[in-house]
Amino acid sequence: MVSEDPLPGALKRVAGLLSEGKRFLMMTHEDPDVDGLGSMLALGKSLTDLGKEVVLLIQKPVNPPLALLRGAEKCLVSKTGGVSEAERGFDAVLALDCAERERLGACVSAWPGGGLTINIDHHETNTFFGQHNLVDANSSSAGELVYRLIRTGDFPLDFEIAENLFAAIQSDTGSFRYSNTTSSAMRISADLMEYGVNPWEISQRILNGYGPVRLKLLSMVLARVEFHNEGRIGMMTLSKEMLKESGAHGSDSEGFVDYPRYVEGVELAVMISEKDDNTYKFSIRSNAWVNVAELASRFGGGGHIRAAGFTHNGPLSTLKRDFLLEAGRLLNETPR
Repeated sequence: MVSEDPLPGALKRVAGLLSEGKRFLMMTHEDPDVDGLGSMLALGKSLTDLGKEVVLLIQKPVNPPLALLRGAEKCLVSKTGGVSEAERGFDAVLALDCAERERLGACVSAWPGGGLTINIDHHETNTFFGQHNLVDANSSSAGELVYRLIRTGDFPLDFEIAENLFAAIQSDTGSFRYSNTTSSAMRISADLMEYGVNPWEISQRILNGYGPVRLKLLSMVLARVEFHNEGRIGMMTLSKEMLKESGAHGSDSEGFVDYPRYVEGVELAVMISEKDDNTYKFSIRSNAWVNVAELASRFGGGGHIRAAGFTHNGPLSTLKRDFLLEAGRLLNETPR
């Protein structure tokens, strides 16, 4: 017996809640990417056009190219008054593109212990932390889910909304190159183009809209690439000192983790980013067969089959040793 797809029912329930409510708070994960921020901006604009009041909350100001997403200037920053806004009460609080509550970072203080909460996400490791969970690991992106939600509720959809949704899908599919590039994602993207969206313009402005400091930072990171496990693991390290010396922001390193994937024989690409003293973020990508979500879960993280990550505390040498040990085990366990 084939089980019924729960997604249509979840879409209808969430669309109904958004239709009935009047005031909403939206947030996405810390260090947001194009999918998280673009999805939030798109749904926020759609509900605003519907006559709703929407507050968009982020942990800290975003820099280009994320700041070039249409409507990004409307976001409130949690540490400069956003949380007090949240305390005024909402009909619902929404988290977008966030696999677990703690990934909301500083915005987590605005996530209520009770009340109506909605979790919209596409990570297979999602913990279903919302009162209502619109979660589908088969969707290419949060942007794809938001598109379906807008269509289900017959909410407004214009050029600005369409562009942010297209950017979200384009980004999370690696410009339609990754394995999550489904026929559904392509059909949705084609529909969004009917609103005047220009894929090349988005690619140049949002996906490639960095300053020259990005190249300086990239050269520093690439100079420290390491290969392990007979060349099957390519690992890079990004330190705070590199950011300071190059004059770059952390967001300028978006996509750096992909570079080791381009080397023949590499299955796992890893970038270790220093966040604070003895605190490091591991971003992991795989090329063909390793489930990096499973690997990240061994360290308390999560994500997708081909893209995942985690944050850990401790000396860098110890963290690298422990990670390489687990990664080596998984490489040997997983049949090609």
